[in-house]
Amino acid sequence: MNVRLGFVILAHTDLHRVAELAQHLSSEDCAVAVHIDKKVSLDDYNRFKADVQSFENVVVLSKRTACEWGEFSLVQATLDASEKLLDTFGDLSHVSLISGSCLPIRPVRQMKRFLNRNSGVDYIESVSVKNNYWVKDGLNEERFTFYFPFSWRKQRRAFDRLVDIQRWAKIKRKIPEPLVPHIGSQWWSLTAKTLRAIINDPKRPYFDAYFNWSWIPDESYFQTLARLHSKSIESRSLTFSKFDYLGKPFVLYDDHLKELTQSDCFWARKIWTGADKLYSSLLDEKRANQPMSGADPKAFDEKFEQADILRCEGGEGRFHQGRFPYDRAERTGASVAPFTVFVGFRGIYENFPDWIETNTDTVSHGSVFARASVGRVDAKSDFVGNLPAEPKVRNRNPKGYLANLLWGQRDQHQSLMYDFRDNPRIVGTLAHDKKAHVVLIRHSWLVEVLQKSSSFENQLANAKRFYRLERRFLAEFEKETAKAKLVTIDLADMLAHPAKTLMTAIDHLPSVSPNSLKIMPERANLDGLDNLARKLRNHGLNIEYEPSAKPKDKKKQDTVFEKPYVVK
Repeated sequence: MNVRLGFVILAHTDLHRVAELAQHLSSEDCAVAVHIDKKVSLDDYNRFKADVQSFENVVVLSKRTACEWGEFSLVQATLDASEKLLDTFGDLSHVSLISGSCLPIRPVRQMKRFLNRNSGVDYIESVSVKNNYWVKDGLNEERFTFYFPFSWRKQRRAFDRLVDIQRWAKIKRKIPEPLVPHIGSQWWSLTAKTLRAIINDPKRPYFDAYFNWSWIPDESYFQTLARLHSKSIESRSLTFSKFDYLGKPFVLYDDHLKELTQSDCFWARKIWTGADKLYSSLLDEKRANQPMSGADPKAFDEKFEQADILRCEGGEGRFHQGRFPYDRAERTGASVAPFTVFVGFRGIYENFPDWIETNTDTVSHGSVFARASVGRVDAKSDFVGNLPAEPKVRNRNPKGYLANLLWGQRDQHQSLMYDFRDNPRIVGTLAHDKKAHVVLIRHSWLVEVLQKSSSFENQLANAKRFYRLERRFLAEFEKETAKAKLVTIDLADMLAHPAKTLMTAIDHLPSVSPNSLKIMPERANLDGLDNLARKLRNHGLNIEYEPSAKPKDKKKQDTVFEKPYVVK
């Protein structure tokens, strides 16, 4: 069997590229019927007709349809172009539907040999909606049983409202016999015999009227009717197309040239109009065959799936405004490099950020999420990267603020302070960031209650509030999705063994020099802490702080390490 191949091209933009494609197919002895969207201006349409009039075996439809995504107009344009193609070129054996932004991954002659070896086979993705879920998100069977008079893109509110009403009213359109709804890619390659049978079906007016009320019928019309008329269907498309999570096609650029042959398809969509290298290479008549032995479609698909994940979730520490509405902190962290968060240290150790920077090779930003200030930078100054140290700016998007703060000095280890009086909106981000190393002193808020002079009733009320906040904080780190490393230190242990517990808190920090640590950070006055804890417990607060035996030389332990330490 000699294959005589025809193409239906649906085009609506970049007509100069469509002309290049039509010329190439003409030179490969293929018949071509081009439908230009009615929304294209008459001047551009006439200019395109003039550009292709000298090409052999190329016809341009005078009957044009204004095509809308998700509506029957796309099917109508395809039917009109298919009829014109078959009427004009009666010797066709196969017809392929492509768009004006498609290019051949493999030479057309190679596709002809493939079809010749598989004569009588129709290549169209055709999946039953009852047995499979080809649709990743959105309507499935309801595409065929509801009415869709409104445009999903232009009349979204009316579209959604009508769907809800039909669900409530239990509307269910009757599917014409003997149709069994199938769904799949819009792009197909059918034998001329099957395509003619679909076009000339006696029930076609009935079928057209039915699909006219369906949603996205270009993904179901031919896919369903082919099941009635084809004797042999291979449920796959010979055109590679990949869609992102929004249902928009991935665009292919010049740097995809080498990777395209990993696909086991013959055509690719959608090509960027400015991809000059792709157009010159893939439309080269002398181009060598691309053997299927080099195809690895699974690996090729995985690259696009990974790109979709990165687009939705971002890279570590990399964000843009389009990702934040989709991201809720559980998906990606705020930093591209490890960082440390000290929780509860502010009340116990005075000038702790200064001590960290002096004794370790760590940048300490201080209390970045304090209510009235941002870290150690003056409100009129900026962090590295021109990030303003203003609470109003920070509070608009705490996660984005932290991401930009950490990005500015990502080549160094960074740390910040956090206490339960600080902005709690950042806690979820910290808990789900695998780069975060969080060190928490349990019940450290007792020190803050102690230091604030007020009546015991106020102290009790504040203690209860801090107790709840600490439990909520810990609950974030107990979630299965939490990825941060959490190190907890009991307040009693911190006070009884300050040197040992402090080293537990900082031993992961990089060292500033080979010199050993000798001087402890200055500790706040904690006289009366044990008495306060006892009173709070007697008034029903279930705190876990238990004072340990006081060390013999408390002053020495508060100021110097018991033995020299080297920070790793």
